[in-house]
Amino acid sequence: MLEEGSKVSTREKLRTYLLHRWVHRRWFYTHWDLFIQQPLGRLGLIMIFIFGLMALSHPILMKTLWHPTIFDPFVGFDTAIMPHPTTPSWRHLLGTDNFGRDVLSQLLISTQTSFSVGIIAAIIAVTISTLLGGMAGYFGGVIDAIIMGISDVFVLLPAPILLLIFGLLFRLEWPMVAIAYGIVTGLGGQTIVVKSHTLKIKVKPFIEAARAAGGGGGHIIRKHILPGLLSLTIVHAVFTVVGAVLTESLLSYFGRTRYYLSWGTMIWIGQQTFRWFTLEGQWHVILPPALAIMLFCSAFYLVGRALDEVFNPQLRVR
Repeated sequence: MLEEGSKVSTREKLRTYLLHRWVHRRWFYTHWDLFIQQPLGRLGLIMIFIFGLMALSHPILMKTLWHPTIFDPFVGFDTAIMPHPTTPSWRHLLGTDNFGRDVLSQLLISTQTSFSVGIIAAIIAVTISTLLGGMAGYFGGVIDAIIMGISDVFVLLPAPILLLIFGLLFRLEWPMVAIAYGIVTGLGGQTIVVKSHTLKIKVKPFIEAARAAGGGGGHIIRKHILPGLLSLTIVHAVFTVVGAVLTESLLSYFGRTRYYLSWGTMIWIGQQTFRWFTLEGQWHVILPPALAIMLFCSAFYLVGRALDEVFNPQLRVR
């Protein structure tokens, strides 16, 4: 009798697992089909893929085609062509800066920095906002008041301005920029939006059914509230990447970062000898990173807009 009961329990667990897996796969493919139908979303995804190839290509090129003493983005110097900077040529496709470093090599390794900053900031921001916003919306009371009070403070302190102030006190490295931006953004407006969304989920019939079945607060949040917030967190993550990269570029441009290369750093180096009124100087050093910032952020913005339309039926074009 016990063996039969054990077999039934195992079958039920397997059946529940397979059912949940099928539901998740169906959810993914349904929304993926809707996303692919968005032209701007497809364009943004292609652009992100291209930037991904750029980031991955740098270490490969350094080990195969590029000589380290010439194409190293930090200390490379080409003695075969003088003086530096040089304009684009077959030897250096984007030219060299006034330190003799290859601009294309700097551009590619800076792509790695942008991806790292954006992804780390997005993970931190959505983790904080989802947990705190979910708790505030579900439990309410004192917990809600404390969390919303903290969020109100950070809403009044925009992340770019706050990090720029920190940068005036001491120079930052990119992990510090990513972590700080993620924390400030996650504690700010994102938490408030997640709380509002949680309040809508909280009154759904299946939440009442879970309570009636004896589910505790932690179980309901983990099994019902958080899955319902998934679509919102994905959209928040994508837009956080845009803000984090723009903020890091701003700090780098003003020289408030150190010991690494980024697109903002490249612009800062190039504009040292660039004459804005006559457009003379290292235009080939300034233009590529400026375009990269614009296109990189535009790519994630387009993907975010497409995802917003996918997850929000009211925004879909009919």
